[in-house]
Amino acid sequence: MYMFLFFMIWVEVGGYLDGFIDHQFTVDDVIRKDLKLNLDIAVAMPCKYVNANVRDSTQDRILAAEKLNFEGISDQVPEWYFQTKKKVYTPQLEDVLANSVEARFFTEGQHINVEMPFCRIFGTIPINRVQGEFHITAKGYAYPDRTMAPEASFNFTHFISEFSFGDFFPYLDNPLDMTYKVTDEKRHSYHYKLDIIPTMYKKLGLEIDTTQYAMSMFETTERYMPGIFFRYDFDPIKMIVAERRLSFWHFFVKLVTIIGGIWIMTKWIYRGIEKLILLAFGKEFARRGEEKKKGGLLDSDEFEKI
Repeated sequence: MYMFLFFMIWVEVGGYLDGFIDHQFTVDDVIRKDLKLNLDIAVAMPCKYVNANVRDSTQDRILAAEKLNFEGISDQVPEWYFQTKKKVYTPQLEDVLANSVEARFFTEGQHINVEMPFCRIFGTIPINRVQGEFHITAKGYAYPDRTMAPEASFNFTHFISEFSFGDFFPYLDNPLDMTYKVTDEKRHSYHYKLDIIPTMYKKLGLEIDTTQYAMSMFETTERYMPGIFFRYDFDPIKMIVAERRLSFWHFFVKLVTIIGGIWIMTKWIYRGIEKLILLAFGKEFARRGEEKKKGGLLDSDEFEKI
């Protein structure tokens, strides 16, 4: 019993010193009119035939091709493609804080090596904080363009290295990071649906205001508008992940309650075992080994004199 009491006290004291992670949902009371979209995607088409646009519910159209970088690369796939498939996991608060190193892309609107077989699209673009869509399509099919991409060039096989919202933290893991889709069909389309929720991480005075999202996707064969489509929407709630610690008096009352409960339960168990022995083996066996009361023949004064 004493060993178990010591173990429980050690666990409770350790828990009090380390604190606990609290997840709470609240209404997002911060008015945000815009947000950053960070992406790094390689598409199996030459850059001269690829277009990118943003369209939202306010009918505002953002020419993403003017903000993003289009860089032609060889048909060599990324190194992480050959590694083990991505595992979905929930990061710990310490991991999030350790990886929250903000960064930015140095170039903007650069178009180079547009004849190469693969097109890497990367950069950051501002979007309105309303329901919208980000499209990667062939030129001349989704939107009017002076260039019409030949159907023979269609291939929407793609590798996503980064796709996130908010401030750019390249080391934070997002659901679409390090994912890919491969197809041999010319008019194949990929549709991603993203539900975005603002998220605040707090620990020891540090705060990280970012976003996370849930993702679902489906594939179709489009005759008129093949491409890669990301449809996103924002939830009106906010999740707060914070490290908290019990007050000292709360911890003290909890510790006293645990010690008292263990002590009482031990007494009950001891008495229960006594009752079982008494019922199973009788009163004489149960009292075997108990000290005899004085008053017997051997305890008399005459015996002591002898």
